[in-house]
Order: sequence, then C-alpha cells, then structure tokens
Amino acid sequence: MPTDAKGAEPGGRAAGFALAFASSIGLGLAVAVARIAFEGGTDGQSVATVRAWFVVLLVGLWCVASGRGLRVDRRTWLHCVGLGTLLGYMFFGNIGAVKFIPVGVAALLFFVYPPLVAVFTAILDRRWPGLLRLTAFLIAFGGLAVMLGVGFERLNPVGLALGLGAGVAAGIQVTWTSRVMKGRDSLVVMFHMALTAAVVLSVAVPAITGLTPPATTLGWIGAAGVVLLQGCSIPLYFAAIPRIGAETSAIINNLQPVTSIVAAFLLFGEAMTASQFAGGAMVIGGILLLQLAGRRG
Repeated sequence: MPTDAKGAEPGGRAAGFALAFASSIGLGLAVAVARIAFEGGTDGQSVATVRAWFVVLLVGLWCVASGRGLRVDRRTWLHCVGLGTLLGYMFFGNIGAVKFIPVGVAALLFFVYPPLVAVFTAILDRRWPGLLRLTAFLIAFGGLAVMLGVGFERLNPVGLALGLGAGVAAGIQVTWTSRVMKGRDSLVVMFHMALTAAVVLSVAVPAITGLTPPATTLGWIGAAGVVLLQGCSIPLYFAAIPRIGAETSAIINNLQPVTSIVAAFLLFGEAMTASQFAGGAMVIGGILLLQLAGRRG
C-alpha cells in the first residue's frame, strides 16, 4: 500500500509502534466499558458528545504545551471539517452499537475498515489489487457474512447499522487522512478534526435525541471510563499514522477487537457464538492477509 511507504516519518517508528499499541488496547477496552455506561442509563450520543469535547481539550492543551500553533491554512481546515464530520459519526457509531448488539460483534463490525482502505486505495491508484489482496478481501467480507448470517434476526438492525457505518466512515477517513495530510502536524490536524466533530455532535444530539446523563454511580464510572479511554487513545492512533504509515497502524489495530472480546468475557461473561467466533477469525485473518499482500507489494 503506497500510503505506508510514503507516510512514514524516519526516526519515529519506535514511537509510532508504541502509540499504535497503546491506542489499540485503549480503544478495545473502551468498547467493553461502554456497556457499563449504557446499563447505567446513558446512551451513545451523549457519551460521544462529551468525549469529543474531551479530545478537543486534551489535544489542544497538548499542542499548546508543546509549542505548536493551532492555526492552519484554509485548504487544510476544509479537509479537517470533512474528516471531523466522519470522526463525529465514528465517535458515536463504534460505541453506540454496543447498546444494541454484543460487544464482540460490535468490535468486529467496525473492522470492515482495513479491507475498505485497501479497496479505496486500489480504486484511487487505478490499479488491480492482485490475487492475494482479492483473496484477502473475500475472506474478510466472507467472515463478516458468516458472523452476521447465522442468527441475523436476533441482532438488532440499529446496532448493525451503527457498527458497520462506523467502520465505513473509518475506512473513508483513514484513506483521506493518509493522502491529504502528509507533511502536516498530526496533532494540530487532530485538534481541528475533533473540534468539528464536537460542534457537529453538540448541535445534532440535543436536537435529535437530547443529552442523557447516567442515572447510577456505576453508569457515571462507565461513562467516564469510555471518555478517558477513547479520548486518550484516538489522538495516539492518528499520531502513529505519519510515523509508521496507515497500513502498519491498521495491522497493530487488530488488537482492538481482540481486547474488546477478552474484556467483555472477563467483565460480563459474554461469550461469542461459534459462528460469530468463526466469522470474526475470518475477518481478522483476511485483514492480516491483506497487510501481508501490501508488504509483498
């Protein structure tokens, strides 16, 4: 994948790997902890809105403390507006799906994004993906079909739409980011993306569903956990991309659904069905094969 070779910053690979690993573990834990927040009375829209403003505050302070200027040129700002709108949906969809479907299924649905990044890249580069990549696509999407095909009627369609929608949004955003943000400070870009996402959610959520705070102490703990885990992890992921590239970041990010599934089992005793486990293994296997194909290419 061209973005991996062109997007990596020399000398920053060790830091990039550390950032990507920390981000993946934090994001995986956040998906599982979200269930505690929802059982405590809050909802995905409310958590997503608070989390967006937390990211704005965190990244903004980080930029100021490190001496970065927050001003960007008009073209970069317009890109940030588009990317931030997608980020707002990702903030909501990835976590919001957990209210309607099992944690493991929600985590794996989001991981439609790595194959989509490869598809979008092949289309934009106007090149045939190759037999190995094509096989990886078929395995990953076949796994998704297996995971959802058996017992599909028992899975809430709202949760499925939120989870898959977040994955599609991530695929578009990662492709977009890796192509137009080269040479720009990733933290400053992240600040403007998060600010856009926060403004969009702050307008849309009160108007459509309203803000719903947790009703129990445990709900507040769960909501705070999601905000802290995702709020700290998302900037780390975007900071890793320019250091090790979009493809390598996506490989490491495969730890996210594994972390979510293990955490859901430990916290709630939530086990996946045999078909969901088999489908999830196919999804992860297809993603790893896709990354191998990119390396060989």
